[in-house]
Amino acid sequence: MKASGRFGNVALTLTRMDCLNCGAPMVGPYCASCGQKQPHPDLTLGELVHEATEELTHWDGKVPATLKTLFLKPGQLTTDFLAGRRARWLSPLRLYLICSVVFFLSGPLVEAITHREMRELAKVTVKNKDGSTTLNPDSADDLENSDLARLIGRERLERVMTKTPELNRTITAAFPKAMFLLLPLFALLTRAAWRRKVARYPAHLYLSLHLHAAWFGAFAVAKLVGGFATSDTVGIIVGTLAAAYVVWYGLVSFRRVFGDSWGKTIAKTALIAPVYGTAFMAVSFGLLAYAVASM
Repeated sequence: MKASGRFGNVALTLTRMDCLNCGAPMVGPYCASCGQKQPHPDLTLGELVHEATEELTHWDGKVPATLKTLFLKPGQLTTDFLAGRRARWLSPLRLYLICSVVFFLSGPLVEAITHREMRELAKVTVKNKDGSTTLNPDSADDLENSDLARLIGRERLERVMTKTPELNRTITAAFPKAMFLLLPLFALLTRAAWRRKVARYPAHLYLSLHLHAAWFGAFAVAKLVGGFATSDTVGIIVGTLAAAYVVWYGLVSFRRVFGDSWGKTIAKTALIAPVYGTAFMAVSFGLLAYAVASM
């Protein structure tokens, strides 16, 4: 819409832009009604690349700032979210999804580049009396009479033994879904331990998302470094460091978010850690049973 007029001897022509999304009058680059940024009417290749990179990586600094704070300042993101300081950070769920996706893609990435198989999550083999792992008539008879064969069936057991890659792919595909069972459970455990400090369950769920995001990120780095390393010793060292980081991260996060003393923080962590560890093992065995049953 255009409006014309004169100011003394000067002719003025004003053009009012309307939002292309909702039609509301535009004041500045963003629509005050729906929030959409006014796009360029003639989209060039440069605009297309800019839009794609901005959407994926948020060049305004939100992604790198959030990741830096997540990994280097345990608990800070959670305290900021609970205090209402949220616009500067990625949402906890989005951050968790990014870190978990990186973790699950790190293994295939290493395999694609190095052409080496990563360590298998699960493997079922037979070991004969002479130490060999080839299924011979004697071991086949033992397998037939085993409790595991009676439980799942001999044919299925043999498929599991001969199709280990397929078994591991099934477990890997189901693992992200299983983690969504552990996230709310972890939040319930921290709420039980620190209910007097933070009573609302959603606050503990925020913390659970941030913690698991950082843990996924740490183990993704360990998997990448260990996968590209030529020595198994490097992988063991990096894995040990990642495990130590997970313990340190949890303790510092709990202390920062809940404000307990170090003694109480360590004591409460020692109480909830075995429960969560048992739940994690139960989910892991459940995944194995699901993978075996689906073959």
